[in-house]
Amino acid sequence: MIVNKTATASGLAAVLLLSLTSALPADAQDTDIDEVRTQLAEAATAVTEAEEDLEEAENNADDLEDEIEQTKSELEGMREELGEFAYEIYMRDDLVDTASVLTSDDSDNALEALAYTDFLGEQRAETVKKNAELVQRLEDQTDAYEEQIEQAEKALKEAEEAEKDLEDLLEELSYQPSNGPSGGGGAGAPNPVTTSGPESCSESDPTTSGCLTPRTLHVLRETQNAGFDRYVSCFRNESSGEHGKGRACDFSANSSGFQNYDAYGDEKTYGDNLAGWYVTHADALSVQYVIWYRQFWSPASGWQAYSGTNGNPNADHTNHVHVSVN
Repeated sequence: MIVNKTATASGLAAVLLLSLTSALPADAQDTDIDEVRTQLAEAATAVTEAEEDLEEAENNADDLEDEIEQTKSELEGMREELGEFAYEIYMRDDLVDTASVLTSDDSDNALEALAYTDFLGEQRAETVKKNAELVQRLEDQTDAYEEQIEQAEKALKEAEEAEKDLEDLLEELSYQPSNGPSGGGGAGAPNPVTTSGPESCSESDPTTSGCLTPRTLHVLRETQNAGFDRYVSCFRNESSGEHGKGRACDFSANSSGFQNYDAYGDEKTYGDNLAGWYVTHADALSVQYVIWYRQFWSPASGWQAYSGTNGNPNADHTNHVHVSVN
């Protein structure tokens, strides 16, 4: 049932929140900034999932309320029908029925008719009883959904608090801030996103055979319209991270695709301008975070340097700009 599914989703969110909050170190000075960034990305995902759980619970409650009203309406109609039927039986009177049996040319037929009449009355009464029981069950489920909504609201609040704690921790870290790119190299301002709240991966991804959220598709198109039209890949079939949810794109610094070397010259300039353009227009594009050239940017932390991964251009993000969208 949907109730169980929603409860399971809320339970998973609670487990994730517990793991995130329990992982918070007491001393920021001893914290691995990359680990905190990973936890912050997971916390942002937990917030989105909690929002989706709450929305699902609210939608389920609305659907159940409609079902209750429809069932009550059908029940009232059946009660009226049963009342009319009972009235007809009463008006006919048992003496009339007895007389019809005595005067009938075929008493077997008359008795069968009487028996069928009784059968119809019992069947209708049984149907009314079953519908009344259904209404009671639906109302009991309504109480369960109200509790589900309360739990979902609590989970969302806890997820948002965990995300805020991680953002505050990131600001407290003693790592030196990085002077990352900004401005966008003269690229024009984008059309801002017009939606808010959780979105599903419902739009076809023009860069792969996967899907994107409507906001991410909007960001992709606005990015390309601004002149950043080199190779790009968005959806990636993975169980973690933003790519698998259709909320992230990787823009290659090279026109033909991701190269196994650090971008330099024109390619480095292209990546700097694109990353800077995202930072400049983060609010308009609902940017969650940007990664480029061993640097990480989010609205909460600004540009921060992070340690490399043994010179791997893909992991270091030195051959492409990553953007995640809320």
